[in-house]
Amino acid sequence: MNASSSTRSRWLALGLLLLVVLLLVRVLLVPLWQHWFTTADAIDALETRIDVYERLISALPQEQEHLRVLKANTPVAEWLLEESTPALAAARLQQLLHSQASRNGVQVISTQIVNVDDSGVLQPVAIQAHLRADLSELVSLLYQLEAGQPLLFFDSLALLANPRAQNRTRQSRSGANVNQLDVRLNLTGYTAGEAEL
Repeated sequence: MNASSSTRSRWLALGLLLLVVLLLVRVLLVPLWQHWFTTADAIDALETRIDVYERLISALPQEQEHLRVLKANTPVAEWLLEESTPALAAARLQQLLHSQASRNGVQVISTQIVNVDDSGVLQPVAIQAHLRADLSELVSLLYQLEAGQPLLFFDSLALLANPRAQNRTRQSRSGANVNQLDVRLNLTGYTAGEAEL
């Protein structure tokens, strides 16, 4: 019995040793192996990113020169309001509307500065205007404002017949224009603000 119990003890010790080795492999080596593969993947991704950045850095002088040439050939400043602050630009926009309106025989009833979201690179500046004009005067004014410089846009254009002006014309029979319109619109321009063009 002594020989069989010593053989059994050896097999039991060998089994325990094998179990300890498997536990050590599972607890120590498998996580190290997984960490090594994860690190290798991260290194590959970072090397790819470095390659991309190196290509971008090497192309940077050419792209800066290309941008300089584009800026020189297409000056943006002439399409923008010159004033750097929104308040000054809005005042300039009001002056521009008043001067163009008086040249075209359009009566400016009121103007009001409108707050506009400034989430872009350029700062939008808008005014709300109430005008009175006949249709031909209005068309001429709108064309001159939209086709000129600085670049201006119309929004929320509403045309209403002006019954008071028409009634006065009928009563006076003076031959004045019966096609008077009340016009409400938003006029928007852009300024570069403090940004460098």
